[in-house]
Amino acid sequence: MLLDKLNNKMVTLLQSGFEGLILPVVGFLLIYAILFAVLQKSKFFGGNMNTDIWIAFAISIIFALTPGALDFIRVVAPWFVVTMVIAFSFVLVFLFMGVSTESLTNVAKGPIVVWTIIILGVIIVIAGLTSVFGPILGQPSAVGGGAGREIQRSIFNTKILGLAFILLVASQAIRLISSDITKS
Repeated sequence: MLLDKLNNKMVTLLQSGFEGLILPVVGFLLIYAILFAVLQKSKFFGGNMNTDIWIAFAISIIFALTPGALDFIRVVAPWFVVTMVIAFSFVLVFLFMGVSTESLTNVAKGPIVVWTIIILGVIIVIAGLTSVFGPILGQPSAVGGGAGREIQRSIFNTKILGLAFILLVASQAIRLISSDITKS
């Protein structure tokens, strides 16, 4: 009985508001680490470490101070982590089945895997932007008139967007299949 009364009074770590304090710090560090790694790998500014450190620091500060940017990271980061865990799980399953690392590396460098990663990344980013900033590709409001509003309503119709997505996927599939046939 006494234990039940104590359990009702206890505050968990998430209920204490600790997330509000730690999210800006973790968001800043995440953006800083990713930007610094990309700048070092790409050598976009000449590969100078000091330049890359300051550019990553400045962009991370701007990103941390932007109102919706940390909310975007809070929504998108878990989905990228889940995607990476699933990808590593698939790689481990193939390694346990006896597939060599060289053949896995060759498949991972192929266009099908690259395009799959790009498409999943775009879907996650669009879903995150829609979740944080509202509908991006949604139906515009019916308020107002004129030809411009009708064109906007026609282009952003869900049936038109669905058809465009299906045509895009089909064209990429045809391109990838035809490139594999010509290589053979």
